[in-house]
Amino acid sequence: MMRIAALIACLAGPALAQDSWPSGQPLVLWEIVWERVDGGGTQAVLRFIAPEIARDGGSVDAAMAQTDLDWLCTTHALPVAGLTAARSDSVVITLMDRPVPRGTSDPDATQYFGLYRVGNGECLPEDY
Repeated sequence: MMRIAALIACLAGPALAQDSWPSGQPLVLWEIVWERVDGGGTQAVLRFIAPEIARDGGSVDAAMAQTDLDWLCTTHALPVAGLTAARSDSVVITLMDRPVPRGTSDPDATQYFGLYRVGNGECLPEDY
Protein backbone atom coordinates (compact mmCIF):
# COMPACT_ATOMS: atom_id res chain seq x y z
CA MET A 1 0.00 0.00 0.00
CA MET A 2 2.87 2.38 0.72
CA ARG A 3 4.24 1.79 -2.80
CA ILE A 4 0.91 2.78 -4.32
CA ALA A 5 0.76 5.94 -2.18
CA ALA A 6 4.33 6.82 -3.18
CA LEU A 7 3.54 6.31 -6.86
CA ILE A 8 0.44 8.47 -6.63
CA ALA A 9 2.49 11.23 -4.99
CA CYS A 10 5.05 10.98 -7.82
CA LEU A 11 2.36 11.06 -10.49
CA ALA A 12 0.83 14.21 -9.02
CA GLY A 13 4.14 16.04 -9.52
CA PRO A 14 3.88 16.38 -13.32
CA ALA A 15 0.33 17.66 -12.95
CA LEU A 16 1.65 20.68 -11.07
CA ALA A 17 3.94 22.00 -13.81
CA GLN A 18 1.38 23.94 -15.83
CA ASP A 19 3.06 23.80 -19.23
CA SER A 20 4.19 20.16 -19.20
CA TRP A 21 1.27 18.89 -21.26
CA PRO A 22 -0.12 19.87 -24.63
CA SER A 23 -2.69 22.48 -23.63
CA GLY A 24 -0.68 24.07 -20.83
CA GLN A 25 -3.87 24.42 -18.78
CA PRO A 26 -3.58 23.90 -15.02
CA LEU A 27 -4.47 20.30 -14.13
CA VAL A 28 -4.94 18.78 -10.70
CA LEU A 29 -5.04 15.04 -10.11
CA TRP A 30 -8.35 14.61 -8.29
CA GLU A 31 -8.52 10.86 -7.71
CA ILE A 32 -7.44 7.43 -8.87
CA VAL A 33 -9.90 4.53 -8.60
CA TRP A 34 -9.56 0.89 -9.62
CA GLU A 35 -12.71 -0.89 -10.75
CA ARG A 36 -13.56 -4.45 -11.76
CA VAL A 37 -15.12 -4.66 -15.21
CA ASP A 38 -17.19 -7.32 -16.93
CA GLY A 39 -15.03 -10.26 -17.90
CA GLY A 40 -12.93 -10.07 -14.74
CA GLY A 41 -10.48 -7.36 -15.76
CA THR A 42 -9.54 -4.23 -13.86
CA GLN A 43 -9.67 -0.65 -15.07
CA ALA A 44 -7.81 2.31 -13.63
CA VAL A 45 -9.77 5.57 -13.54
CA LEU A 46 -7.76 8.77 -13.27
CA ARG A 47 -9.77 11.96 -12.79
CA PHE A 48 -8.33 15.46 -13.21
CA ILE A 49 -9.68 18.94 -12.54
CA ALA A 50 -9.12 21.00 -15.71
CA PRO A 51 -10.76 24.42 -15.25
CA GLU A 52 -9.92 25.66 -18.76
CA ILE A 53 -12.35 23.19 -20.40
CA ALA A 54 -15.31 25.10 -18.92
CA ARG A 55 -18.00 26.09 -21.44
CA ASP A 56 -18.15 29.58 -20.00
CA GLY A 57 -14.79 31.22 -20.48
CA GLY A 58 -12.59 28.16 -20.89
CA SER A 59 -9.65 28.37 -23.29
CA VAL A 60 -9.28 24.65 -24.10
CA ASP A 61 -11.48 23.21 -26.84
CA ALA A 62 -12.50 19.57 -27.35
CA ALA A 63 -9.61 18.78 -29.73
CA MET A 64 -7.00 20.10 -27.31
CA ALA A 65 -8.71 18.30 -24.41
CA GLN A 66 -8.39 15.04 -26.40
CA THR A 67 -4.68 15.71 -26.85
CA ASP A 68 -4.38 16.18 -23.08
CA LEU A 69 -6.33 12.94 -22.46
CA ASP A 70 -3.94 10.99 -24.70
CA TRP A 71 -0.90 12.56 -23.04
CA LEU A 72 -2.24 11.85 -19.53
CA CYS A 73 -2.86 8.22 -20.44
CA THR A 74 0.72 7.76 -21.62
CA THR A 75 2.42 9.71 -18.83
CA HIS A 76 0.19 9.03 -15.82
CA ALA A 77 -2.14 6.11 -16.45
CA LEU A 78 0.35 3.63 -17.93
CA PRO A 79 2.51 3.63 -14.76
CA VAL A 80 -0.62 3.16 -12.63
CA ALA A 81 -1.94 0.39 -14.90
CA GLY A 82 1.38 -1.42 -14.62
CA LEU A 83 1.45 -1.62 -10.83
CA THR A 84 1.91 -5.20 -9.74
CA ALA A 85 -0.70 -4.93 -6.98
CA ALA A 86 -3.23 -3.14 -9.18
CA ARG A 87 -2.53 -4.15 -12.79
CA SER A 88 -5.17 -2.74 -15.14
CA ASP A 89 -6.31 -3.90 -18.56
CA SER A 90 -7.99 -0.61 -19.41
CA VAL A 91 -7.87 3.03 -18.41
CA VAL A 92 -10.40 5.84 -18.17
CA ILE A 93 -9.11 9.42 -18.03
CA THR A 94 -11.55 12.16 -17.03
CA LEU A 95 -11.07 15.89 -17.38
CA MET A 96 -13.68 17.93 -15.52
CA ASP A 97 -13.91 21.67 -15.01
CA ARG A 98 -15.05 21.16 -11.40
CA PRO A 99 -15.26 18.19 -9.02
CA VAL A 100 -18.13 15.87 -9.95
CA PRO A 101 -18.60 12.75 -7.82
CA ARG A 102 -17.95 9.57 -9.82
CA GLY A 103 -21.16 8.11 -11.20
CA THR A 104 -23.19 11.30 -10.90
CA SER A 105 -24.06 13.97 -13.41
CA ASP A 106 -23.85 17.72 -13.17
CA PRO A 107 -25.49 19.51 -16.11
CA ASP A 108 -23.42 22.62 -15.42
CA ALA A 109 -20.09 20.78 -15.52
CA THR A 110 -17.97 20.18 -18.58
CA GLN A 111 -16.32 16.75 -18.72
CA TYR A 112 -14.24 14.88 -21.29
CA PHE A 113 -13.53 11.17 -21.11
CA GLY A 114 -10.82 9.09 -22.71
CA LEU A 115 -11.20 5.30 -22.80
CA TYR A 116 -8.09 3.24 -23.49
CA ARG A 117 -7.02 -0.37 -23.61
CA VAL A 118 -3.52 -1.09 -22.34
CA GLY A 119 -1.49 -3.14 -24.80
CA ASN A 120 2.23 -3.51 -25.55
CA GLY A 121 3.04 -0.72 -23.11
CA GLU A 122 0.79 1.75 -24.93
CA CYS A 123 -2.57 3.44 -24.49
CA LEU A 124 -4.79 2.22 -27.31
CA PRO A 125 -7.90 4.40 -27.71
CA GLU A 126 -11.24 2.61 -27.50
CA ASP A 127 -14.27 3.65 -29.52
CA TYR A 128 -17.26 4.72 -27.48
